[in-house]
Amino acid sequence: MRCTGAAIIAMAIVLAGCGPGPARDHANVFRYNQGEGITSLDPAQARNLENIWACDQVFDGLVELGPDLQVRPGIAHSWQIADSGRTYVFHLRPDVHFHDHPAFPGGTGRRATAHDVRYSLERLRDPRTASPGRWVLDPVLPGAEGVHAPDDSTVVIRLAAPYPPFLGLLTMVYASVVPREAVRHEGGRWRQRPVGTGPFRFFHWEEGVKLVLHKHPRYHQRDAEGRPLPYLDAVAVSFVKDRNAEFLSLVKGELDMMSGTDGAFLGELLDPLGRVREKYAHRVRTERSPALATDYLGFLIEGSAGTPWHDHRVRAAVALAIDRERIITGLYNGIGTPARGILPPGMPGAAPGGQHHDPNRARQLLAEAGHPEGRGLPPLTVAVTSAYLEMCEMIQHQLAAVGIKLVVDVLPLSTHKDGTANGDFRFFRKNWIADHPDAENFLMLFTTANRTPAGPNYTRFSDPLYDDLYQRALRTTDPGERTATYARMDSIIGAHVPAAFLLHPDVIRFVGTDVSGIVADPMNQLDLRRVRKGAPAR
Repeated sequence: MRCTGAAIIAMAIVLAGCGPGPARDHANVFRYNQGEGITSLDPAQARNLENIWACDQVFDGLVELGPDLQVRPGIAHSWQIADSGRTYVFHLRPDVHFHDHPAFPGGTGRRATAHDVRYSLERLRDPRTASPGRWVLDPVLPGAEGVHAPDDSTVVIRLAAPYPPFLGLLTMVYASVVPREAVRHEGGRWRQRPVGTGPFRFFHWEEGVKLVLHKHPRYHQRDAEGRPLPYLDAVAVSFVKDRNAEFLSLVKGELDMMSGTDGAFLGELLDPLGRVREKYAHRVRTERSPALATDYLGFLIEGSAGTPWHDHRVRAAVALAIDRERIITGLYNGIGTPARGILPPGMPGAAPGGQHHDPNRARQLLAEAGHPEGRGLPPLTVAVTSAYLEMCEMIQHQLAAVGIKLVVDVLPLSTHKDGTANGDFRFFRKNWIADHPDAENFLMLFTTANRTPAGPNYTRFSDPLYDDLYQRALRTTDPGERTATYARMDSIIGAHVPAAFLLHPDVIRFVGTDVSGIVADPMNQLDLRRVRKGAPAR
């Protein structure tokens, strides 16, 4: 594999050294590749990023999430929250139309109404739909009491109890609006022939080969100057699995964007600080943002009594011995942000301070815990998958410098997944990617109720005050009070050290220099409405 990747990269180098090279396609079509493929175009089944990106082009919801992580209008132009946070009233735009489809009279897409919203949400939580996103509506009361459409332009959603993150949940693609008659008309083909109100309409999908979407001519949104969106005429998605071949296509101008950092191309394209190397700078640029995600090494707190790892000072020494900046520059070409805690940068609720690289303080804590220079400490075994072997080998050297012996146990993905869920490992590598942009989505990882196997608290950390603060944060509708409560919870995590937090990965996109309007945001959304293609850079 290494030889194949190197050969492809060598070809790219030759192409890059031949002046401007092949001209980019000037057609107003945006092209990207999705090596993992797409399994469904039904938004109720949009569990993975590949499906989400495609569905986001075809569908709209009541609200959407901006790149600044603020909820903004979608097909609803405004809303009110009443009844102490239990009732949400949405007012729909009058100019939102579905794509044309034979299910509609005359084949022309009709106006989307509040009744479509109610149908879509009922369909989402219908067990027959078997949607992995059904949980989005868990806070909502059942039946018509929960979702009600008093007229064509008004949707009322009632919750069983206040849940401040709920509005953010409605920005997820699961909550997209679909037309009942088109779903019924297509039947089993709905996953292949979707109909929505989004900026692009379905045109053609040959699974494993190509997906093509065309501009929705009656899309309701306009830019700041009043021009209709989207600017593009079409979107074309290919499904080539070879990442190095994908990179070559980007360099040649056959693709307008590629995303992610896996592949032998990365060191060729970027320098250690994450900058595009000069020989590619006229063809490719990067768009990046810290992701709402956190990589960490977790300690199994439950059952650790009687071991040195039960002492929070020893766990803190592990965290302080890790040089996160060196990991990011040495292994990830500068892509990522050092983690100080579970909450990513910019997310309200992070407590001051946090974990950082301080080997002297690590040695001091070990001495205070009765283990000067690591004496008396048994080896600490970390369970990882092969994808993180290099990172853990680097951490192994960093811990050895303060007297902690780390043993790296590389396991198959399925074994690692089951073992962390079952509490089989004393120390393990995990990560968390946000479902919605609220600190609650990260802080719930350490609540007692979410201890595995019931939830994703793999450390099985438990603290009554932490649990009480968590429930308090969910009950309040005051954003300032909730943020302050989150900060107290983050401080408790910092004091008890159930995990050594490593890094927050970056959302990164490699984009052709003739493309404008691409924005990388922390939730890794793909918004193509304001994307333009211009003359190739010289």
